[in-house]
Amino acid sequence: MTRRLAAALLTAVLLPAGVRAGYRVEAVEALPLPGLDGKGQPAALAVDPPGDHLGFEFLAADGDTLEVYLTRLQGDEALPDGAAPPRPAVPAAGPDPFALKPERPLSEGLSFGPPKRGRPRLVVAATRKAAVRGTGVVNLDVFLREPGRRVFLTEHPENDAQPAFAPDGTAVALTSGRTGQGDLYVYRLRGEPAGLMRLTFEAGGSELYPAWSPDGDRLAFVGHLGASDHVYLVDRVGALLAVTDETSRRLRLREHLRDLTPGWSGTCLAPSFSPDGRWVAFLSRTKAARPADLYVVPAGGGRARRVCRGVLSETRGGPRWTPDSRGLVVVLDDADRLNPLAWVPREGTAPPRLLRTGTELNADPWVTVRGGEVIVFFTAQGGVGRAEKRWRRVYAARLRREESP
Repeated sequence: MTRRLAAALLTAVLLPAGVRAGYRVEAVEALPLPGLDGKGQPAALAVDPPGDHLGFEFLAADGDTLEVYLTRLQGDEALPDGAAPPRPAVPAAGPDPFALKPERPLSEGLSFGPPKRGRPRLVVAATRKAAVRGTGVVNLDVFLREPGRRVFLTEHPENDAQPAFAPDGTAVALTSGRTGQGDLYVYRLRGEPAGLMRLTFEAGGSELYPAWSPDGDRLAFVGHLGASDHVYLVDRVGALLAVTDETSRRLRLREHLRDLTPGWSGTCLAPSFSPDGRWVAFLSRTKAARPADLYVVPAGGGRARRVCRGVLSETRGGPRWTPDSRGLVVVLDDADRLNPLAWVPREGTAPPRLLRTGTELNADPWVTVRGGEVIVFFTAQGGVGRAEKRWRRVYAARLRREESP
């Protein structure tokens, strides 16, 4: 059993004037990772759609190996009280009949799909052999893990990375360097034709951070061309992929592609759709040394609005929406307050509302629903007042939504 943090976390915080709804923290639990705690740093959390499994990247203490791990959450309540011993998402050794090599691969960029027979499906970007992080010679391909099947979907000397599982589980979007600086591809797991299909064709730029809409029919991404980035959206992805001839598909793309940020200057990072599909959130900074700001733009087109200044850049999966699509959970880039979690209203009409978790140096939030409750998983350097803060830990917080009078 994990130790519950201070009872003061249960104290309600009043909503700012003019905000229709907000969230407060009801309870927080530390989530031990058996066999890994004290051996490295967990990061880039993700939870599968049913809320049963937690995935995360784990940087070993030597700093050279990065692997995605998977664990089953334990406990009957919405707030989990533990986790099973984590296992690597890409089996690399031992008795596993699907083990690829006796060496230790690198893996990153986890994305969950819908479960199959009650068990998780996921994709990661991984190496096919032992590799050392940061050497500049790492080659990534996209690896699929699902019940009864563990296989690399791609194989190419250039990197295939940033995989994103479609909500219905029929396809995986990814970024590939096989045709220049980076183009978007979609690997169709079902349908005709199946296999890898090129989606973007910009010769002088790169397309990054693919993100599916909840209905699986649209795909947002960041296009980098010249000195600035833009957030684009591809409408009716299925209809575009039905064009089997690549030359014809390239011409048809113009009918499906929209620029959500015309005239933008500065970098853009990691778009994400709201759960109702009506909005796209993304991060942007005008100068490399400045913290990122959070923006929201209507998915149907309109002006992008800055809703929060100075947030930590979460590039794995983009900004985290709450289930009601009314706002997002972020980590404020605020050293004086040790990077607190906060809820930001979608309209940006009120300041961020702190989520008082009793933890310090927070990062990697992931919002999900378990047992009908809103749960935020995140990492932190430790609780307030704790002496041991060498290693990051995983925490889970139960949020309660409050309506203003």
